[in-house]
Amino acid sequence: MPNLRKRRRRFSLKALFPSNLFARALLILVLPMLISQLVIAHIFYDRHWGSVSRNMANSVVGDVAWIYQNYVETRANFDAQTALDKTQALAKQLGAEVWVDEASTQRVDAGRGRKEFPNLYAGLKQRIDGPIALKLNDEMELVQARIGLASGVLNVGINRKALTSPTTMIFLLWMAGTSLLTTLIATLFLRNQVKPIVTLARAAERLGLGQDVADFKPRGASEVRRAGRAFLVMSERIRRHVQSRTEMLAGISHDLRTPLTRMRLELELATMDAVTRSALSGDIDEMGKMIDEYLDFARGDAGELPEPMEVNSLLVDIVSDYERSKRAVTFEEGAAVVLMLRPQAIRRALTNLIDNALRYGGGEATLTLEPSATFVRIKVTDVGKGIPEAEQETVFKPFTRLEPSRNTQTGGVGLGLSIARAVAQSHGGDVTLENQRDAAGKVTGLEVTLRLPRAVQPTP
Repeated sequence: MPNLRKRRRRFSLKALFPSNLFARALLILVLPMLISQLVIAHIFYDRHWGSVSRNMANSVVGDVAWIYQNYVETRANFDAQTALDKTQALAKQLGAEVWVDEASTQRVDAGRGRKEFPNLYAGLKQRIDGPIALKLNDEMELVQARIGLASGVLNVGINRKALTSPTTMIFLLWMAGTSLLTTLIATLFLRNQVKPIVTLARAAERLGLGQDVADFKPRGASEVRRAGRAFLVMSERIRRHVQSRTEMLAGISHDLRTPLTRMRLELELATMDAVTRSALSGDIDEMGKMIDEYLDFARGDAGELPEPMEVNSLLVDIVSDYERSKRAVTFEEGAAVVLMLRPQAIRRALTNLIDNALRYGGGEATLTLEPSATFVRIKVTDVGKGIPEAEQETVFKPFTRLEPSRNTQTGGVGLGLSIARAVAQSHGGDVTLENQRDAAGKVTGLEVTLRLPRAVQPTP
């Protein structure tokens, strides 16, 4: 039973239907209309067209039977040519053509045309004794009825239009034409109705990436406009919240740095030994660094606008800063890739990742740029002990450190990876971790991947 349930889920009908709203709405409208048209066409063909075909065939059967009886009776009293002339005169009045094959080699392939003209063949068999064959003469546009005689074959040619009704084709063309016209009108109407929803979704994506959505205007049906107005109210509340938080952080930064500055001045003026002075000065510096890291995490990338940046140049610039400070960071330039990025935020995220690699990964860091059709991946690889798989998500939580002590000399306050992931997610990407292993399965380092999308990029 479990396997059967899994199989049923795997072959769900939901996978056969489109995923976007426009296609689903169009399918809901067109599918019932198409089914009704097919049912109507079937009923029309089965009843009306069948009835019309039988009536027209019966009329032709009567004409052919009359021509046949007239020829047989006339031939009994007159010579062959006279009988043919009289029969042709009658056939002309009926809109048919008649000729006789009297050669002894002419034979009637009895039963031919039974499937192509079932009504006509069945009617002739009831009215005429003898072999009968029907065939279509495309060159003369005739349906030729061949009737076997004692001295030859009587050929009666009937105009093929006498067996078909033009109203049937006209009806089908009108039905198909109106269906196409209705579908076209519905497509245009639905497109205009779905467009405001798509615009609202794009505005929500932009808001999620920290962009300004002041140019968004609610349009469309009343329900969509209502959702758009609610979205604008929500975005304004978020903007005010971010603005007030930024202003609060600026005030906190000023308030905290003022006493630290005063402590530095008092330390310089105080009389104490060099060891104590150095220890207190180090504590003040650590407090300043901790405040900077807290503010970076809380501030995020608020207020910074995205701009087009060449990723290779950005990485080369960052690596150059580390090389000037004699730190082992390497990067091999690749193809040029331009993305819409917030420069300071991306630089802060990459710096945190590289600092973590240098601090915990054996003092070496290697940068790799891997562009693809949908994403650009910036990988930072070290040669350290890696991170256990069970804790690779835990380390992204704020203030989480795998190093048990709280000594800032052996690590920060546990916000580096949190800041990096927050920056990546604000650009529509993410940060992931993966241990590198050798052939024997031993961990040889940690690979941190900063993934940035190409299709969904923040725009000013």
